[in-house]
Amino acid sequence: MGSALARALLQANHQVTVWNRTTAKMQPLVEIGANGATSIATAVQASPLVMICVDNYSITKSLLGANGISPHLSGRTLIQLSTGTPQEARESDAWARDCGADYIDGAIMAYPDKIGHAEALILLAGTQAAFDRCRPYLECLGGDIRHLGTNAGMAAALDLAILSKNLGIFIGTVHGARICESEGVGVDVFASMLDDTDLAKTVIQTIHTGAYENPGATIKVWEAALQRVQQQARDAQINHVVPDFVSGLFKRAIAAGHGERDVAALINVLRGNGIA
Repeated sequence: MGSALARALLQANHQVTVWNRTTAKMQPLVEIGANGATSIATAVQASPLVMICVDNYSITKSLLGANGISPHLSGRTLIQLSTGTPQEARESDAWARDCGADYIDGAIMAYPDKIGHAEALILLAGTQAAFDRCRPYLECLGGDIRHLGTNAGMAAALDLAILSKNLGIFIGTVHGARICESEGVGVDVFASMLDDTDLAKTVIQTIHTGAYENPGATIKVWEAALQRVQQQARDAQINHVVPDFVSGLFKRAIAAGHGERDVAALINVLRGNGIA
């Protein structure tokens, strides 16, 4: 995702300095015009706008909070495009402000191959002034860039809400496919009843073809995201029976060897041959 973001910025003719924990990953970006930083400190000091996209907020803080880097954030705007919970977003906002930086928290609602295209949706939260200042750089990342307001946790909250909705679709769809299989109804017939834009149709078609390999996001990736839904429930003290139930199915799929496969492979758990 980080490479996709940098590539979109370069294609929009912005000056970009890149840094990655794995140096080799920077080279393709350097070859198309990026400046490759020798250290994260050099990268932070290269621009008034610092955009970071790593696995989670804890890694962000470990990277930017170590080796005397945080003082270099003063006077800059930090755009956090990693993934986390609303509570983590609020904590990250407070930490950035303590460093003297403006802060924008974002949630990317697209796969890397959609970055820079009209269908890419990115949710952002932060002050209006900071958003307006960064707008020219953000708008090249996708066709639907939404500023939600000043509540730092809003983007993460909506990200988790949509994730929860999608997880419900996945579970309901694979059970629906099992209903069809149990009654001798082809899952392709099930798929034919749905609109082409329906996420469930893609899941059913994958079940029909059995092409579970090389997905946009693996079961392991979805399960890691699901852990954030569970954490938000604990943070907000809301009922967590739904994410806990879904997590149980995902963990069983991973234990049965389906972790690197498409989410549609959850059907193997419901068929009984994926029970660990």
